[in-house]
Amino acid sequence: MTRGAFRFQLHERLRSSAEYQQVKRCGKRLRARHFGVNVAVNGLPHHRLGLVVQKRFWGAVKRNRIKRCLREWFRQNKFLIALPGKDIVIVAHPGAERLSSIDTAKELNAALSVAG
Repeated sequence: MTRGAFRFQLHERLRSSAEYQQVKRCGKRLRARHFGVNVAVNGLPHHRLGLVVQKRFWGAVKRNRIKRCLREWFRQNKFLIALPGKDIVIVAHPGAERLSSIDTAKELNAALSVAG
């Protein structure tokens, strides 16, 4: 693999509201202790990630830290998620700000292993 393969690239992001709604409408819902996860097959050769970290629960610093941890998890584990390509939307719930990166990874890996 090339050096750039482990980067979180622009084409691996969900960007429009319509894409998020499509995953919510057609995807499978999974629940981890601190995260809700929606997964839908996207018909692409790669996975895409979308994050929902609401302002009403956290200030900017904590929100950004949660998003950094989630993006890092995706960057390191995107090759372990089975193909075909999937759209993954992760919704953070209260308590997620207290998790370390390792605990975040354990929760998400457990939730996605149930999805297959």
